[in-house]
Amino acid sequence: MMLIMFFSTSTTLLTNYMTSILKVDSTHSYVLYIWLLPGYILGAFICFWWFRWQRWRFRFFIAGGMACFAIFFGILYFGISPESTYEMLFFPIFLRGLGMLALIIAFALFAVEDLNPKFLLSNAFFLIIFRSVLAPIIATSFYSNTLYRLQQKYMHSLSETITMADPLAASKFSQSLTSGLAQGHEYSEATQLATTSLYTTLQQQSLLLALKEILGWLFIITLIIAIISRFIPFHKPIRVTFAKTGDDMV
Repeated sequence: MMLIMFFSTSTTLLTNYMTSILKVDSTHSYVLYIWLLPGYILGAFICFWWFRWQRWRFRFFIAGGMACFAIFFGILYFGISPESTYEMLFFPIFLRGLGMLALIIAFALFAVEDLNPKFLLSNAFFLIIFRSVLAPIIATSFYSNTLYRLQQKYMHSLSETITMADPLAASKFSQSLTSGLAQGHEYSEATQLATTSLYTTLQQQSLLLALKEILGWLFIITLIIAIISRFIPFHKPIRVTFAKTGDDMV
């Protein structure tokens, strides 16, 4: 459960990408996360039919759910760039919702199967504490600190090569300087604006490199877990029985 919520909380990285690189406002960010709902609905539908008429073992379901996370991170790793579009993120968000809900339902059933009823309340307590409280807090702190440290690392690395001897940096600086002078700014002000513009570009590039590294590691980890879980002998297939109408009130 903690792993699932750890991977799900990675949307904080996506928020940084949208606000800093794509310049997407909060309204469009909320619209993007609405695409989680179709994933939730499909995940609930698959779980309903899977655990009612299951003909395959539990490990295949877990491997499929983790594969959704692996594809989610893989698409982001290979797709994010300054030229990416906002619409490119719809399908990955849908897959994240599908994998998250499917795995949460699956492991919830796994945890309570054949559980002594007197332990049900304590099980629910620990489930809520670890899944809904500790895991998101730990994941958010981890992603924020890791992203900051990697961004500073790449910022330092990129700034070492930014000199007027670099044709790309010199061209960028000259364009910003000329634009500032054309707007009527004094030479000192135009120079400051050009320097600020170059610094902003470095920040964006360092953020992209940091996101690429984190997403790359998450893609590798989730892919390995998806492959390994395919061969883990959890136990017998979980089958959920449904009482007929009226029998559930007896």
